[in-house]
Amino acid sequence: MRARNPLYVMAKPPPEVQAAIAALPRNDPGRGSDLLHVTLISLYDLHYAPPEWLHATIAALDGFAAAPFPLRFDRIENRKAVTLRTRDPLAEARAFQKALVNHLLREKAPIMDGTTPEPHITINYRGDRQNAQKMPPIEWTVGEILLMESVVGKTTHIEHGRWALTPPGD
Repeated sequence: MRARNPLYVMAKPPPEVQAAIAALPRNDPGRGSDLLHVTLISLYDLHYAPPEWLHATIAALDGFAAAPFPLRFDRIENRKAVTLRTRDPLAEARAFQKALVNHLLREKAPIMDGTTPEPHITINYRGDRQNAQKMPPIEWTVGEILLMESVVGKTTHIEHGRWALTPPGD
């Protein structure tokens, strides 16, 4: 079954970081920089999910608290698509992903895919067959997460909510 409207929790870079990424020579200039993102967790396909799942996911995210965390990418790699990556462990991002999954499971939110991909940013979905290369770091602190639906084949994201990250207890 092919995905049609996958739902993700993602982080989007701020405008100045989007501009820096858009200026990279291996970036696809045909895609808007507003679509640049890091998928933190893949949840399920809204096209096939019962309608109440989206409401349950939003309710669960309303109760989630976590601290902002840094992201830093210093390599461009071609793996089926051209992506920004790092060889650093991104420990804070991975800890955030784990905390998010654990929270959603505790809240009994629907998770079908439940995948937590290695943090990266896809800058060209077609790939370019060029070798990996180092680049000056592109980094920012993730201060909010978004619940986004991707409309496959339409180059469109539909926002279903956003949540500021603040340390628990703040």
